[in-house]
Amino acid sequence: MKKEISIVVISCGEESEKDCLSAIEPFQDQVEIIKIKNVFPQIKALNQMISSVQTEYFIPLDADIVLDHDAWPRIKNAINKNSHDKNWHSILFRLYDTLTEKNILALKILRTKIMKDFPFLDSPTPDVEHYKRLKDSGYSCIHEYLKNRTIGKHIIKGKKFCYYKFKDVYQTYRYHNFEWDSGVFMGGYDLRSYAKNHYDFFVYKWIVTDKEDYLHCLAGMMDGILFPIENTSKNLKEENYRIESKWAFDAFMVWYMSDNSKNMFII
Repeated sequence: MKKEISIVVISCGEESEKDCLSAIEPFQDQVEIIKIKNVFPQIKALNQMISSVQTEYFIPLDADIVLDHDAWPRIKNAINKNSHDKNWHSILFRLYDTLTEKNILALKILRTKIMKDFPFLDSPTPDVEHYKRLKDSGYSCIHEYLKNRTIGKHIIKGKKFCYYKFKDVYQTYRYHNFEWDSGVFMGGYDLRSYAKNHYDFFVYKWIVTDKEDYLHCLAGMMDGILFPIENTSKNLKEENYRIESKWAFDAFMVWYMSDNSKNMFII
């Protein structure tokens, strides 16, 4: 039987990769599995993904996503229900982010034909610009499943992934100047209030758990705030930590209280 869905596993050393792959084992014979490993920067991996797919639909699956046990029937049901509509580019499901303890966007089912006509362009978090370009071109996105329970977990662990995640969040916010996913933030209305709420959360979680990942998140956030916008997607190969995690508190307070000494804790 011809397979209509590909799952593209994109990995670069995530601690959760084994769990990610185990979660799709029960239905791997029903889909095409494509693996993209250690391709940098992000924009290159995304467009290699599109060029690799030959099925009608595909699902980008970063190795930090672990699907729930019932994800496959939910995916199939969503495609079967909406296959008659040729105008949608994506179907979205929420994920539970274990680091921030919030529901976030998104696991995506993508329509291959449209994606091949609209490759990703290089920018901070290319998905944000991509979504807007597809919408402006008259294509639709199916959001109805976002009101349902999450379809899997988003698991960020380790200095590299925590640091670059929140560097990218704040570079993206500064580049686009709008909140593209409320689940990414802890509330707020501008750069200063978004950052303050993240600071409060990261410091609290570090105190109660003693996990340094929260300090790495804070350091990455300050990198994304203090340095010029790079206008490009993240590159996890670089591991260029411009804010030391041990100075993340100080960097935040200097920035938050005054603009005069922004560069004091940059290394």
